[in-house]
Order: sequence, then C-alpha cells, then structure tokens
Amino acid sequence: MSRKKDPSDQPFRDSSAKVENTAYENNENQDLLALKRLIYRMPDREAPAGLTESILSSLEPKTVPGWVRIYRWALRPRTVTFQPLKVVPAAMVLVLGLAIAFQFGPWRKDPGSIDPRQASLIPVTFTLSSPEAESVSLIGSFNQWNPAGHKMQQLGDRNTWALEIRLPEGRHEYAFLVDGKMVVPDHSSPFYRSDGFGNRNSVLFVSRNEPANI
Repeated sequence: MSRKKDPSDQPFRDSSAKVENTAYENNENQDLLALKRLIYRMPDREAPAGLTESILSSLEPKTVPGWVRIYRWALRPRTVTFQPLKVVPAAMVLVLGLAIAFQFGPWRKDPGSIDPRQASLIPVTFTLSSPEAESVSLIGSFNQWNPAGHKMQQLGDRNTWALEIRLPEGRHEYAFLVDGKMVVPDHSSPFYRSDGFGNRNSVLFVSRNEPANI
C-alpha cells in the first residue's frame, strides 16, 4: 500500500536545495580565490626573445582596396604654406620663359611670309560705277552672300567703288549690295544666272592664267 505524499515535506526539500546551492557557490568562490593567490605568487618572467615578431609574422596582412587608400589620402589633412619670396621669382621666371617662347618659337609667323592657303588664291578686283550710292558691299557665293567684311571703297573720282579679294580658281556668283537694300548685278559681266527671287547674279570664272579685273 502506497504512502500518500505529505505536503509539509515540500518546504523542507526546497530549503535543502538552497543550502546545497549556496555551499556549491561558496566552494567555487574559494577555488577562484585560491587560483588568484596562486597566480599572484608566480614569479615574473621575461617573454622569449623574438616572440612578438614571430606572432606578428604568422599573421596574414590585411589587404586594403585601392579606392580605400585613395579615399584616406584625399581626406588626410594637409598644411599649405605660402611663401611670397619664393613664389614671386618663380612666377617671373615662368612669364619670362613664355614670352621668349612666343617670340622665338617655331609657331611664330614671319611678317613677310604668306599663308600657303592664301598663296593658292588669285587676286580679283571688283568695281562698280555708282556715283549716287552711299555705300556698296560685295556679296557672293564666296562669302555666303554676307556683306560683312566686304565693303567696297569709293575711289578718288567719287563715281567708282572698288574692292580686291583673293578667290580660288573656278566659278563664282556675285552681286553688289547698294546702300544695304538694293541688289545690283555687275553690268560689265557677260555671264548671269537667275537667283530664283527675280534678281540676276553675275557669274565669274577665275583662272590663274587670266587676270580677273571686273
């Protein structure tokens, strides 16, 4: 016949377990204290020679990516010192060197030399008799019909306007712009071509073998 569990036994068992745990912790603390005393009583000894170098050499070096090194270098603070007594003479030497290079360099053009591109062109003189005109400009296929830069000069007789330009060999169309608004063909030219707007353009054939005085 089984014996019923007495509820009054439970507090006694719990208190017994607590006593056992406390005794175990006290023993553990005693062991730690004894180990500490043993360590403190151990004599100090020097580390073997080369121990640090041996440990460091056995470690693999950490590879830093290139962009990290550049980033660190860019963020590194730097000190810039400005010394006028050193900068001014250096600047003067630089300016002097540039002046000499521009004066005697190979790219300097001889005032008497002719551009090879201009040497292949042929001088042509255009004239127009218009005593009533206030201004006359030369327009044509050689300047995209733009009067800027091609104003004609009035000669001493006050009746004739003239301008000399250089043109390549071949066929050219041209006309005169009188007083900035009236387009007049060259009546001395035997060749004409309609411009499609009711006006006529004079036609000129430039050849190196024949002088071109219009």
